[in-house]
Amino acid sequence: MLEVLFAMGLFSLLAFFMTSTLISINSWNEIEDASVDRMEWNVFIRQLDQEIQQASTWSVPNPRILSLQAGAERVTYESYGVIIRRRVGGEGHEVILQKVKNYSFQINGDELTVTVQKQNGGQYEKKIYKRYMYEPSL
Repeated sequence: MLEVLFAMGLFSLLAFFMTSTLISINSWNEIEDASVDRMEWNVFIRQLDQEIQQASTWSVPNPRILSLQAGAERVTYESYGVIIRRRVGGEGHEVILQKVKNYSFQINGDELTVTVQKQNGGQYEKKIYKRYMYEPSL
């Protein structure tokens, strides 16, 4: 009888610690997903900023397509399912952002506003400005 009580007590302790461990592992995964989303967003914005600075012309034919002309290459950012992809010269399929619910590009003068809503509810917005090289007059 004492052995049964001891075994039940030991089982209860193990069940309690296993449950709390599994709950904490699940919360780590949520934190990691948010961190990966943020990192992916930062890489996207840095790459987009570099391409805008190198582009001679840029346009938004509709709020879901960004078109950049850099030299002889035309680079487009567009949706493909739940991702935003980058294409060069109408070819290729470079995944830039994943798990995108909604997004838009908007140009106002020399300013591009990028707004993205992820499937997990995360929302991101960034304004990118075209910078020009200053050339002093002589």
